[in-house]
Amino acid sequence: MAQLRSLNAITIPSIKNTAGVIVDPTKVLSGTTISGIAGSMPNNGVLDSPTKGIYPAGYYSSVRIPGWITIATDTTARQALATAYDSSANLTYAIDGVASAYYSTVTAYSYSANSWTAIASDTTARDSLAAAYDSSANLTYAIDGIITSGNTISTATAYSHSSNSWTAIATDTTARQALATAYDSSANLTYAIDGEAPAILSTVTAYSHSSNSWTAIASDTTARYSLAAAYNSSANLTYAIDGNAGGSTYYSTVTAYSYSSNSWTAIASDTTARGSLAAAYDSSANLTYAIDGVSYSGNLTTVTAYIA
Repeated sequence: MAQLRSLNAITIPSIKNTAGVIVDPTKVLSGTTISGIAGSMPNNGVLDSPTKGIYPAGYYSSVRIPGWITIATDTTARQALATAYDSSANLTYAIDGVASAYYSTVTAYSYSANSWTAIASDTTARDSLAAAYDSSANLTYAIDGIITSGNTISTATAYSHSSNSWTAIATDTTARQALATAYDSSANLTYAIDGEAPAILSTVTAYSHSSNSWTAIASDTTARYSLAAAYNSSANLTYAIDGNAGGSTYYSTVTAYSYSSNSWTAIASDTTARGSLAAAYDSSANLTYAIDGVSYSGNLTTVTAYIA
């Protein structure tokens, strides 16, 4: 027998089961049954990035709230390191860097455990290097940089999560620091872009895991260092973003590399001129982000997004 009862001035249907127990099906998750009464509460899954507003009634497995949160601290304090995300191992690596000394220390962050763990050290202590994860080879590369003597190097090493070991691979054809890197999953190549050696470079080289070799490809149209790079898998282009031209001269220049034509093309400039920034491509939103950095006014918290 269907009944009506009032809750907070809202009329809600309830159902009495055969045992005489009144169950409100709107309070029971859809697809489940309590005391013989099938639930009708919608399962809305994850409420992602909510803003202020009214959302559909029902069950939410979790709610994502926009903003930054504090996670476990790295076990090693340092700067001028490199990072890469290993999608197979689901780990983020913090590689080398400098503090009171040049480091070959590598640590791995697990989101599920919210913890950092020391893993095998790189074979080369350095800072101002770059790193990239090769999803085809399932290897993380640490590329170039500067060592204790102050000399730039062309050393490249590869980390295997499965063996927890670093191996020397073919050296880059250009020794440099403050470069940028990106992995082109379509061409299956890792690019080392621009940098300083000490001349400011527009040199771009490509590493092939299959041949274990570096090849010079078309130079960037802008010589710079302390830039950022990201590969847009939708447009099949690699972006070189902003950077430093020496002293306090900062660029907002953005160029795009096409493997198919082996050419760089200037695209829309960033809205902020800066160096020492970071960049990443968001394949879900189809946006490339340029994050923080330093400019004429000092350190920045500015984040911009490029729409291809």
